[in-house]
Amino acid sequence: MRTLVTAIAATALLLGGGPAALAAPQSNIVGSTTPHSAADRQFLRDSHYDEETAAVQDAAITLARTQCDYLTAVGNSPDEHIYLAESAGETIEFPYLFVYAAVEAYCPENRA
Repeated sequence: MRTLVTAIAATALLLGGGPAALAAPQSNIVGSTTPHSAADRQFLRDSHYDEETAAVQDAAITLARTQCDYLTAVGNSPDEHIYLAESAGETIEFPYLFVYAAVEAYCPENRA
């Protein structure tokens, strides 16, 4: 399962084109035109991806949902939350915030 998280992070990196692809948004980046669920909008707002391009938003949502699937599969512990944040640290500028936003939006039952 940890390989899956790494694979999703690598996909997000490829979609964005560089290490800062999933970084916090800049004010001059065009927002998404893709319709999102209420949970998606909450996640994008809380993780600061709400003004990223549609492709980056979609990659971030995919990674966030995968992180929740991981926590559900292996068990919810602070160590697993730390593992997810640390493993995404090279592709996400604020990985702990990202994991927090993912859990709040997609799997609140996995709050540490």
